[in-house]
Amino acid sequence: MNLKKYIEMKNLILTLIVSFLAINVNAQSSFKVTYEYNKFIHLKETVFSVATVENHTKLGGVIKSSLLFINTLTGDAKEIEFADGARLGIIQQVKLDNLDINLVLVVANTVSLDNKKDIDWRDPRQIFLFSPNGDNMKQLTEDNYYVTSWTINEFTGTLIVSGYFDKNRNRKRDKDEHNEILLFDIKTGTLKKSI
Repeated sequence: MNLKKYIEMKNLILTLIVSFLAINVNAQSSFKVTYEYNKFIHLKETVFSVATVENHTKLGGVIKSSLLFINTLTGDAKEIEFADGARLGIIQQVKLDNLDINLVLVVANTVSLDNKKDIDWRDPRQIFLFSPNGDNMKQLTEDNYYVTSWTINEFTGTLIVSGYFDKNRNRKRDKDEHNEILLFDIKTGTLKKSI
């Protein structure tokens, strides 16, 4: 090989290496985490507000979600973290004065049912109850129960949940997996009955 071709080949290889390194560094910087606070909810007749905190990559993927309970009088905050990739959905205050109930209800995807992949839309949603300050948390539905709908009977303080148990945890609804209605006492966070 003559000297001129050797130098051209060497320059080409160096150019490719430098280009690869530049692309690699740029790709890594796109995975930097940004924090977004959104869905602020004031909890009526309390000093507390709740915010969702989502950690995103620059490419838009959710890395982690958590709840931030803020004492607006003192400025103290308590963060409740969920599993990596969890997606928070509905967050609402359940305030029933006649039954002395004041809680935060959260519906979220927090579990990868097959333990093989990230949490996604094929995984079940769970229902949680929190005290207004975030100190007490109770998961009502089991990890393998797919919540399809729910409502609250404000007269009895009962949470009525419709869905089904994925018995074999294959993230599919099989023929033997039928709808079940679960009745929860919101005040105690206990299952009253399964229908």
